[in-house]
Amino acid sequence: MMGGLTPEAEVLERSARRCCICYGLYGDLACKRGQIAHLDRNHQNNNVDNLAFLCLEHHDEYDTPTSQSKGWTIREAKRYRTMLYDKIEEMRQTPQSEMRVAVPQYRLPVFGQVLRQTRYGMNAIDRNTGQEYGVPAYPLLYKASFAFDVTNPNPLDMRILRFYVDVTKFIDADIVDVWWGDMGGGMRVREFGCEIEPKVGSYECVQISDGFDYIKLSSGEMEAFCINVNAIAEGVYWLRLGMEYSIGGQTKKIEMDNEIVEIGIFDPVFHKPVHTSELGGS
Repeated sequence: MMGGLTPEAEVLERSARRCCICYGLYGDLACKRGQIAHLDRNHQNNNVDNLAFLCLEHHDEYDTPTSQSKGWTIREAKRYRTMLYDKIEEMRQTPQSEMRVAVPQYRLPVFGQVLRQTRYGMNAIDRNTGQEYGVPAYPLLYKASFAFDVTNPNPLDMRILRFYVDVTKFIDADIVDVWWGDMGGGMRVREFGCEIEPKVGSYECVQISDGFDYIKLSSGEMEAFCINVNAIAEGVYWLRLGMEYSIGGQTKKIEMDNEIVEIGIFDPVFHKPVHTSELGGS
């Protein structure tokens, strides 16, 4: 024991109530609500080498067996604990005037798959290059809907401050034909509206309900959303979803570059959809 302290008290003293996994993974030195973990998962083994202070989230992950992902190992936990103890000791030996407060690194929000909700398809040709496009399509001035979900993987609440849609590319195209299909799915979501123009730019989303300041997601919590996009001109659009959020006092943006959605917009007055069988489809 260190200075007559019990093993539990020694762990609290050496860790300064900082989670060793938070520090080892993200350099997070924030004081946390947590518990003392038994690294060999034997609660009768109170040897100080078998104990570590973990935040509530990481303690729960450490003690919960899973068949879907690789859990934390004793070797990892002890390595992160050593790193933390060394850092705490270094900070205690450093004059206050020279100390620099570490900024916690929080994990990015997790986006679920974007679901395109449409029964139309469209063939179009670029008027400038002659390139052909076959894309999911929506009627002009109607809602082009994209449903998705967002999960907060952090131990702190996350505030979703706003959504926006970027038009990353636009093609002025001749529409060859529009057909009926079944390309979409449905789910219960919180809805937003966004109007886009036929040019590259960023367009704000507005929640279609009253009283919106932000959406708070607690640790591990998921909520589903739907962006209803209105386009004011025919053509082929490339859309990217963006989100601004705040966690731990830090405000950031994340854009779904891997989920750029390619869609067509047609005017049903001039392009009446036909059934796929009339186009030679099955």
